[in-house]
Amino acid sequence: MTTVLAPQEDTGSILVKVQDELRHLRDQLVNASGSVDINALASAISRTEKAVQGKAEELLSAQQNQVLTLPTLNQASQPTPQLSGGKRQSNVFYKSRFTTNFSVNKTPGQVVKDQMMSRMIAAPTHQPDNVNARVVIQEQFGISKPREKVSLPPIPPPKPLMGPTVKGAPSLPKSNRLNPRLTPPVITERDAKKGILSLCERGLIPPAAELTLEPSPIKHRAAPLHIQNNEPLSLERIADAQELEHTMVGVQLDTSAHDMPLVPYNKSRSSHVTGARMITASVPLRNKSGASTFKMINTPLSHMSPNPPTGPPQTPALTKSRKFTIQGGRTVYENSDFEDFRKEYCQNWSYILPTLQELELVLTQYAVPVAIVDGELLSQLAMNYKMGNRPSIQELIDCCTNQGSIISLMESPGQLYRGPKGYDLAAAKIQATYKMHKERTKFLDHRKRKGAGSIIALNWMMSMRMAGVRGKLKASRALYLTKFRERAKELKTTWSSIEQKKRVIIHIPSRGFSQPIRDSLVDFHNLQNSQMGRICDINDPNVEVIYISPIDLDNDMQQYYQKLLSMGVSKTGEHCPETEAKVKFIVPNNLDSFPGLNFCLSSLLLYSAKTIKRLKRLIAGKTAYILPGLMHRDDMELSEVLNIPVLGAEPDIAHLYSTKSGAKRIFANANVTIPPSEFDIYTEEQLFEMLSSLIASNLHVTRWCFKIDTEFDGRGTAYCDVTSHLECYKWALKQAERYGSKWSKRWAQEPTTIKIYSELPEIIYNNLKVVNNKLFPSVEKFLVAFTKSGGVIEACPPSDDVTCITVDMFIAPTGDVEIKNTGDQIRATEFQTWAISSPQTSINPSRLHSISQSVGNACYERGIIGYISVGYATFIDPLTEDQQLWAIDLKIQYTDTMAMSNILQYVTGGHFDNGTGLFKIPEYKVMPEMASRFQSPKARQPPNHRFA
Repeated sequence: MTTVLAPQEDTGSILVKVQDELRHLRDQLVNASGSVDINALASAISRTEKAVQGKAEELLSAQQNQVLTLPTLNQASQPTPQLSGGKRQSNVFYKSRFTTNFSVNKTPGQVVKDQMMSRMIAAPTHQPDNVNARVVIQEQFGISKPREKVSLPPIPPPKPLMGPTVKGAPSLPKSNRLNPRLTPPVITERDAKKGILSLCERGLIPPAAELTLEPSPIKHRAAPLHIQNNEPLSLERIADAQELEHTMVGVQLDTSAHDMPLVPYNKSRSSHVTGARMITASVPLRNKSGASTFKMINTPLSHMSPNPPTGPPQTPALTKSRKFTIQGGRTVYENSDFEDFRKEYCQNWSYILPTLQELELVLTQYAVPVAIVDGELLSQLAMNYKMGNRPSIQELIDCCTNQGSIISLMESPGQLYRGPKGYDLAAAKIQATYKMHKERTKFLDHRKRKGAGSIIALNWMMSMRMAGVRGKLKASRALYLTKFRERAKELKTTWSSIEQKKRVIIHIPSRGFSQPIRDSLVDFHNLQNSQMGRICDINDPNVEVIYISPIDLDNDMQQYYQKLLSMGVSKTGEHCPETEAKVKFIVPNNLDSFPGLNFCLSSLLLYSAKTIKRLKRLIAGKTAYILPGLMHRDDMELSEVLNIPVLGAEPDIAHLYSTKSGAKRIFANANVTIPPSEFDIYTEEQLFEMLSSLIASNLHVTRWCFKIDTEFDGRGTAYCDVTSHLECYKWALKQAERYGSKWSKRWAQEPTTIKIYSELPEIIYNNLKVVNNKLFPSVEKFLVAFTKSGGVIEACPPSDDVTCITVDMFIAPTGDVEIKNTGDQIRATEFQTWAISSPQTSINPSRLHSISQSVGNACYERGIIGYISVGYATFIDPLTEDQQLWAIDLKIQYTDTMAMSNILQYVTGGHFDNGTGLFKIPEYKVMPEMASRFQSPKARQPPNHRFA
């Protein structure tokens, strides 16, 4: 097959060009000054080699693809004819090519030889296996025989491999999968080379992360549009069809309209067309032979954007949004959203940038992987702190849209130490914690020592001050006691004259019990006001009474007492005139200033300065003294403040002998018969020991009574029928009968006492009966109070018929003892008195009088003056059948029975006769104005009502 060849250069000319280029390269190397550019030399050699090889292959290809005919010997010297149209035939080309080269300046033999050689050279075209021809070509031209294609046996298809062919990368650790708050593992360079898709599939990048690839794998640029011509584009107008491979010309823009016919554009009508301008282009598509074509449909220019966008298209939502991402504590600056945000707030960027850096620093410190920042909130925060103040961490985190996950991550333990400076921060924290612990230990020790020193110093100062206050109180009380005793001596010396002249008695019905007893009393002020009969002392014409009331007296109560006073009768049986002016009721002004404290009336009066001033004015220039109730220390101070004596014993003496144990001492000193008893008991062991001894000595006594020293009116009383529960009681009776008169000896009672002692605790705890169950709800509490305050064990009278007698006496400062009243007690219960029947009729008055005188004298010997009350019990002894009189109680105070007897004497005009024990009332003289009431109705005359 013959093909048309383009003009080819001669082989000699090619070699000449190669020689020139090599010479030129040599000249450059010779003339080069300095170092030689190796890269330039290598590129020149490579370029020359490629050019020679390319031309040789082109020439060889042209020669092998055409049929050549060797010319005859006669035609070797003839010129080669030219064909019309600039074309040559193949045989002519072959003849001119080889004939010219082999016939110049050669002999005829040589010419024949060359012709034969030429035929041999042409032989490979028809005889590829001719060895001689291939040898000649190899020797003359250096062209070797091309390698023969060896057909290889077909390769069987490979067997499919089972299982994964690529080693899988490790996935996200289990701890990170279970707790998304944890910081993901570090992405190494090897992992990063595997691509974003691999990182996302492994979970190293969160699914919600916004990824921006730099540079982008997809490059966007405008498609070139060519101006439409009348004629479609052809290959002649394209310099090289291979250039279409690197342009957008080979891309079909619209596949839906590729079959539409092309409408040529007419330039002559372009100026008259009112519609949209259309562009049409036609380029042949690339076929198998290497040609390319391109089709472009008619497109209106109005639909084309004059300035196509240079970046990727964005949705309207992303365009309006000012949110950008901070990954790993660094802002993604190459993101388009961030660029838009920076352009929009460029005027305030100097304020926004420091705030953004603060946010980056916080996110870096806490190793927050991804944070989505709201640009508007960030700009507002930056403008709020543009004066130099730094925003808080919470305010910075509020600028992020995923603040919930960020806060939960920051609040996780140890998150602060997972940032880039985590090791340094952790080391600093450990050191600071250790130093803090060390210094705090020293500080706590120092503070402990300092606190202990302060407490010691404070306690020492308080103790010194308290000691000073106690010293002052002790000195003042000693002074008050000294003055009290001096006034008592003066009262003793002037008592006989005081009774004969006018005097003022200040009645203070105070109950000076101890504070625990006052706290246990209900309605304590009304209890103190139960001695209103004190005002009846005005029966003596020389006496004026000032009554200090513990309660507020309204008009009705005052009128009631004034009516009572108007019923008074003198000792001669006449009516007592002008009684209202002789009594004054005074209430302390600070009566209600101490609620719930149950102060005694003496203390309330002492703390009422206005009342004290009023009392001073009332007694100014008059003889006066205080008649208290149960003495209290404040009574001595009142005596000092008012400068008047007190008709009573010293407070300590009064409290000592008002107890049950103190009364036993008085009775023992007065040689008065008392029941078998033991006193001053302060332990349970002592209680059981004394009781067992008493039971052994008095086997005929069946009931024993237990009394607390400080209680009164049966409040602290309990009893137990011991013998009825004593298992060894019959044995003890036999032992007493056995010893007979020797039973009173201590050694005889010792075995019985031991045996009784072993049984007593169980009997007492199980069978002791408390009189006041409200105050002592259990036996244990009663025994605790008994052993705490001290108490008395005494025998109850061994009789069913027992009468209790009360004797009220007055011990004058001179020592004279006067019995004011006697009476038989009317009991509400076995140990509580409800009233008295005056005078008593249960025992011989002379016997009672002598015993009472002895008790009064014994009290006076111990410095007790004023009003006292003695309680007795009389019964018939079953052993001797004689009437016994036991002294069982002593009260050193003005009692309620004394106040009632005072009222009785006032309204009757009678008096108690100590010798006979009778209460004598004088003959009652009817007042003239009341005489008509006792006349007969007939003798009565109508009243004469006259008015002035």
